[in-house]
Amino acid sequence: MDLQRRAALLQQLEGHGFSAAHPRGSGARPLLSLAEFFEGNDDDRSLGPQISGPHPGIQVLHARLRDIAARADVSHVLVEAADAEWAYDSDDEWVVAERVVIVTSAPAEIVAEWRRELGAAGQVKGLPQPPAANAPAAGEEQAIWQLVWT
Repeated sequence: MDLQRRAALLQQLEGHGFSAAHPRGSGARPLLSLAEFFEGNDDDRSLGPQISGPHPGIQVLHARLRDIAARADVSHVLVEAADAEWAYDSDDEWVVAERVVIVTSAPAEIVAEWRRELGAAGQVKGLPQPPAANAPAAGEEQAIWQLVWT
């Protein structure tokens, strides 16, 4: 685990009300780029800890989400920061995420394939509520989807 990157992420989250006293922040949960969430992160429990069967590993989830983000029909893939409690308490823990937001013109059936491949429990159309200050807008013929691991 890259503790400097994690410290930088925790500092960034302070602007969203996250702190050791308030590890879940206040208000809307911030959306992070794939780089902000994954680079330096080796904590498999930070995303998808409840995946049924063996967890594929955080690096596999990162690689698959990068592949999705690189598609021509995808404009955004962002990770919603949900909880930093363990990151404040342990050098072995990262910020926890429970959902990924994808803006795409791909049909719902393709999004469902991504959900299954990533081991997410569900998919929800629309932004998490309340929406983050940096929430993306959907372009023409695009939809916003959440892949949820809770």
